[in-house]
Amino acid sequence: MLTSPHARREQAPAPPAPDGRRVVLPGGDAVVVRPLTPADRATYTAAVDGLSAETRYLRFASPKPRLTDAEIDFLVDVDHHDHEALAALDPVTGEGLAVVRFVRLAGDPARADVAVTVTDRWQGRGLARAMLRLLAERAHEEGVRVFTASTLRENRRALRLLRRFGFQPVAAAGEMIDLEMALA
Repeated sequence: MLTSPHARREQAPAPPAPDGRRVVLPGGDAVVVRPLTPADRATYTAAVDGLSAETRYLRFASPKPRLTDAEIDFLVDVDHHDHEALAALDPVTGEGLAVVRFVRLAGDPARADVAVTVTDRWQGRGLARAMLRLLAERAHEEGVRVFTASTLRENRRALRLLRRFGFQPVAAAGEMIDLEMALA
């Protein structure tokens, strides 16, 4: 009997991950989701470096051949209160698959901006949506009541994801669309 690589990956036991949570996606693939820490710097950098130029462009809203050390520091050194980031890892290899984050808006602690990054080969599997749900839970625990997001008009996948998740457009300027969603 033939099995897909994804079926084999799902059946393998997940290695222990601190504060990790096993999440099974709609197609049956399993990932481990846990808070991102500075110790994840190399995994995070490898995942971002492995993104296609198009994915990096759509995520950062400009051409981004590589992240600077200062940008990586900001992205991995989170306080888990005003800046939260959750990482999805392959339960077998430990490879970084996705990161979702919120950063509380200065001057309005009930609002936080959201960002989602999923590696190219994991896009379209429901990972972003599952991680957004977990991020919304964390945000609510931290007193965030409204998520905001900005994305390029041409980023149809992100717009579809955000709208299906409950975000509504609130403004548009140039190439960018701003959206927001009240957390339950």
